[in-house]
Amino acid sequence: MKKIDRNSSIFGSDEYKKDRNQFHIIELSLFSKDLLLYSDEENYLICRGQVGRPVWVWTVDGINKNTMNEVAEIITEQYLTEDTKCKLTAKREFYTFLKEVAYPYLNDDYFEMGSLECRQVKQPRKCDGYSKKAVIDDIKTLAKYWYADYQEMTPLSSITLQRAEEEIKAMLETDNLWIWRNAQDKIVCMVHYRIVGSQVKLSHVYTPEEERRKGYAANLIHDVTKMLLEMNLEPLLYTDYHYIASNQAYKNAGYEETGVLINFSCSIR
Repeated sequence: MKKIDRNSSIFGSDEYKKDRNQFHIIELSLFSKDLLLYSDEENYLICRGQVGRPVWVWTVDGINKNTMNEVAEIITEQYLTEDTKCKLTAKREFYTFLKEVAYPYLNDDYFEMGSLECRQVKQPRKCDGYSKKAVIDDIKTLAKYWYADYQEMTPLSSITLQRAEEEIKAMLETDNLWIWRNAQDKIVCMVHYRIVGSQVKLSHVYTPEEERRKGYAANLIHDVTKMLLEMNLEPLLYTDYHYIASNQAYKNAGYEETGVLINFSCSIR
């Protein structure tokens, strides 16, 4: 193994390119000033974009146990510290290996994250309203939604309303934040996207609880995805694999499952 940079030959390998969209966060991280990459340039790639951010572990399918053990040793030596919890994302195969060998730093948390991508949109069930790009006047409403989303999805790492407003403002400044307004002109759904090369990751999809199951999310995703495809981009996103209602909204807009990744954490203490 060795420390590598973004010009490594592994990014051009057939095995990595096969999984490139599913491991899109690695692509997002490559230009970070704090980038930390390790690889044998054949079987695995371990990436962290910034200190405190999740570590992404890509491995070839069918990787042998000796090589997986090498990956585990690199994580221990290069990514774990005594005073922090290290979050990781990897294929199920690697997580299962850590469980089987009783990797001593593995925590109990476990989350199955689905990956989806779209090559051709489908028209979902029509609903009232229309999509449009968010503007600064929408910031208060969207900050409340973003705060509520944190409360619902990650209550242990909740943010303040002030922090939510700051993050929404940052999204607005990218010019890539879109909303759906219903027939009463109420904002009922939001989505943000980020473009890196030919790939574009959709995220921050949120519909307030009282407006769900009305088709708003599927229609907003459809409109934004259609626009991105017409720009010759590759739309993709991550989701809670077991959140059936949310996943169906994406599928109704033309997204297809590309696999499941495991989110988990390790810590020395």
